[in-house]
Amino acid sequence: MQTVLPAPVATEGWDKAGLPLASLDPATVMSVADCVDAALAGLDIGGTIKVPSVEDLAPLLADYDSSRFALLGAAQSGVAASRYKVGG
Repeated sequence: MQTVLPAPVATEGWDKAGLPLASLDPATVMSVADCVDAALAGLDIGGTIKVPSVEDLAPLLADYDSSRFALLGAAQSGVAASRYKVGG
C-alpha cells in the first residue's frame, strides 16, 4: 500500500469542482499518464509516501517530522495559550 500525493492532475474533476483546469499554471499540472507511471514506479521502489513531483523527498519529510513532533509536544498542555485568554 502507498499514498500518492501528486501535483494537480489534469482531469475533468477540476471543472466539475468549479475550478477550471485552465485557471491553473500549466507548469504545475501533471498529466494522468505521468501520475500513474510515477505511482506504479513507486510501488516498485517501496515505501509508503510518494510525491511524484518532488525530486528529493527525504529532507522535506525529516523537516516535517521534526516540526510535527515539536507541535505535538507543545500542544500537550491543559492551559490555553495567552492569546486565547478572555480579558487577559
